[in-house]
Amino acid sequence: MNAPASDPTDLDLDRMGVIVGVDGSEAADDAARAAAVEAVARHVPLTLVRAFDWPVGGVDGLPAGVDGRAIARRSAARELAQLAAELTDRLPTSHVRTELVDGAPVDVLCARSAGATLLVVGAHGQTWTTGTALGSVASAVVSHSACPLLLHRSVNPLGVRGTGVTAGIDGGPGSRQVLAAAALEAQRRGAPLTVVHTWRQLTEDAARPLRWLLDPKTTAAAETALVEGLAIELRRAQPGLRLVTVQLTGPAGPALVEAGDAAALLVIGRPATSGGRGPRATTHEVSSRSRVPILLVPLPAVDHADAVATQPVLADRV
Repeated sequence: MNAPASDPTDLDLDRMGVIVGVDGSEAADDAARAAAVEAVARHVPLTLVRAFDWPVGGVDGLPAGVDGRAIARRSAARELAQLAAELTDRLPTSHVRTELVDGAPVDVLCARSAGATLLVVGAHGQTWTTGTALGSVASAVVSHSACPLLLHRSVNPLGVRGTGVTAGIDGGPGSRQVLAAAALEAQRRGAPLTVVHTWRQLTEDAARPLRWLLDPKTTAAAETALVEGLAIELRRAQPGLRLVTVQLTGPAGPALVEAGDAAALLVIGRPATSGGRGPRATTHEVSSRSRVPILLVPLPAVDHADAVATQPVLADRV
């Protein structure tokens, strides 16, 4: 169902707002429609950004004297204008901006994400992949977006539509940021929030000389108490929020993918990485395998002091 067109006085046009990457593909156009809904919900403008990456040296086979780059650029600009016009049932025309930017898509989108409220990209673009695997641009943007990222996936019209918002947390640093973002999304949708807390039972992974020191029951109780404490904080801050918590042990990636299948939106954190590395294993797995849209919340790097607070509890017999 389309969101109603907003009152022009409701939008803050001075803010950068929602940015969506488009490339002329059907998947990107669908992501733009989802981005329009997000812009209305946030009371900010929408900018359609298309990167124009003309091959160095041009394209072989064109007749002499034909400026292929100019023709292709005009075509891209025309497609951008057409897409913007199609979104007028969601946003007034004056609140939809278009940008045709020279450069590689990943570089352009990551640069434009700086200062944006939200960046939206389709999981697939013109380079279509099979299954839930990400396209190359989406995969790179997941790693390097400077703002929250909505990784959009088109809903199968014949499939079962999920409901509500699901947030995946591990109880460590960054969990509060993920919960705050997820609660806001649930509030915007008038939907319930399911908080899925996953952890590994470290008695399975610890070095053999340490395994007997780790008390599984104490660890489970500490993990549960930690997340229930976060849930209590959230309920106090938003008394009207319908909130349930789910505790799961085992690898986080598969658990979150399965839990997210029942939701309309899955919210996870994206911890910072250094040295240009890709996302952490859980972020990559959930982004690649989830069948629903994902909101990735950028998190700061974890320092040693924060990490110590989440260490497992030792048994009394130490």
